[in-house]
Amino acid sequence: MSAASAVLTEHEYRGARVQRVLRVLLGLFLVGVLLFAPPEGGLALCWLVVACYGVWSGAVGFLIKAADARSLRYVWLALFVDMFTLVVLTLIADRSATTETAPLLLTGFFLIPVIAAAQLKPWICMVVSAPAVLVYLVSSLAIRDENFEPVSSVLLRSAVLVVVGLGCVLLSRLQRSRVATITQLLDERSALLAEMVQLEQREQRQLAETLHDGALQYVLAARQELESVEDGDPEAVGRVDLALGESSRLLRSIMTQLHPAVVETAGLLPALRDLAEALQTRRQLTARLQTRDWEDALRTPVDELLLSTARELVTNIAKHAEATQVRIELSREAGHAKLLVADDGRGMSGVDLDAKLGAGHLGLASRRIRVEAAGGSMRFTPAEPHGTVVDVTVPLIGLAAAAG
Repeated sequence: MSAASAVLTEHEYRGARVQRVLRVLLGLFLVGVLLFAPPEGGLALCWLVVACYGVWSGAVGFLIKAADARSLRYVWLALFVDMFTLVVLTLIADRSATTETAPLLLTGFFLIPVIAAAQLKPWICMVVSAPAVLVYLVSSLAIRDENFEPVSSVLLRSAVLVVVGLGCVLLSRLQRSRVATITQLLDERSALLAEMVQLEQREQRQLAETLHDGALQYVLAARQELESVEDGDPEAVGRVDLALGESSRLLRSIMTQLHPAVVETAGLLPALRDLAEALQTRRQLTARLQTRDWEDALRTPVDELLLSTARELVTNIAKHAEATQVRIELSREAGHAKLLVADDGRGMSGVDLDAKLGAGHLGLASRRIRVEAAGGSMRFTPAEPHGTVVDVTVPLIGLAAAAG
């Protein structure tokens, strides 16, 4: 069972338990009427009916407690037994000369729509409320004393019951809407959690590939060169120093990409330089970084978003585009940060990002969603003569420039 289905079932159980409590209150109401306003005739028969109703209510309550989700769907049918009990008691009490008991019993009909509203299904509340109003009207007219109560009074009380029934229908609809909202939020939460897990696994694989193809290769090369150093090769020390230096630079580049604090300390522009150098070293691509109105010391609230977007784009280019050149441009214009990433690869014609997101390919599609969530946009256009140009624009809200 999904989390959303579990929430809906739980609310149905709670609604059934509320019905059980309200039915107990209805039984107490009947007992109170017979105790404080008993009919002059048929009292024993009334008590018998109330006793049978108590046994019935107890059985229904036990079934609610032990029932499964499918059985709970039919609990509302017990409301017709409640109405039947009220009608029988009213007709028995009306045989007495006392005129107080029967009208009091009829007020119990106002509990019927309330009990139905606990089912959390507006159509059930409507199906129950409509006959309750009709039975109440007919019963009121049947026991009416022509000398004391006019027809207009009966109609007015029936109209009040109509209003109560309509209010219960709307309340049931409101509660159902809230449950639907909760289930939708749970579905979205589950989807986001699954997306986060996939993104984490994907980033771990990328990190492993980056370490294997970059720093690890230089470390292994330096280890091999140690044999030449032992053999007295004068140039071997230089090659070892070069390999260790490159591995150190690549590790620093990876640290810049992984840790947001590095971006906050160094800035977005130096981080993009490291990204371009790492791309050029590991993937053997010609990477160029160009800037306009963007200083090294500039800090913005969207630095991490732009860096992660650029990293996703260049990673996608290196893996899938079959490109030889990559151009990265960073600029600031009219209160917006603009990032452009262009390549000379095979392009993205016919690629549906929404379909990829639905199929579980979260890279570029999820990155576009994050850019749009920040109030920006991401556009993909063909490059000439071939390749792809990606324009990312994000508003600089709360721009803060740090001192250089």
